[in-house]
Amino acid sequence: MGCRRNPKQYKLKFADGDYEGLEVTMRSVSIGEMRSLQGTGEEDSGRDGFDRMADLVASHMVAWNREDEEGNPLPPTMESLEDEEPGLVNLLIDRWTDAVAGVPAPLEQPSNSGDSAPVESIPMEALSPSLAS
Repeated sequence: MGCRRNPKQYKLKFADGDYEGLEVTMRSVSIGEMRSLQGTGEEDSGRDGFDRMADLVASHMVAWNREDEEGNPLPPTMESLEDEEPGLVNLLIDRWTDAVAGVPAPLEQPSNSGDSAPVESIPMEALSPSLAS
């Protein structure tokens, strides 16, 4: 009896910009797939890098809340991605690789930075000499 693989899923949330409100759930990638995303893979070397990335994104998309112009839900497929602008695929790749690498997502705006640390008084007089001398 071994330890089965159970790929993680990452929920990518877009809180601002052109894709505000978009949520995409992505399945994790293997090391080989990550190399391909970063352009270090050997396979498919004759294909355009963007095509490989778009294929990889489409094959790992589990769900998203994207809708067409009439408000109809779009399936998380390559056919749906093909109707999108290249900037969305690039943004998905950036957010996805950050999530896989463990880079924390940006704070939702506006973010209050919390209260300032209380100012403590620092004694300015010299401390007594050591008794060990």
